[in-house]
Amino acid sequence: MTGQLKAYSIMATIVGCTTFFVVFAFVAQQVTNPTSWWNLNDDIILIVDQVHGFLFMALLVLIAILARKFKWSPNFTITTMLFATIPVISFWAERRASKKARAALEPGTAQS
Repeated sequence: MTGQLKAYSIMATIVGCTTFFVVFAFVAQQVTNPTSWWNLNDDIILIVDQVHGFLFMALLVLIAILARKFKWSPNFTITTMLFATIPVISFWAERRASKKARAALEPGTAQS
């Protein structure tokens, strides 16, 4: 496994978890009373949300690097990027992209 692929896998997992947290926190803030933990700790949720945004941008760059390295089609690249925005589905998209990249690394496969 290349360093870039490992970095992508780790980053995708972190971004997937923070995506789930941010969406869950937003819903929790809407459905709970103003004195709930979710509403009283809005500043913590905001920090996680902002860190998630920066990590997501880094994830998109990693996807673009892998797409170029492994010569992914534009459709595969774009859907991988879009699926990264959907909680739970993002984990499947990471496995799908990692599997495709590992297949390209197998002996007998052309690589640039």
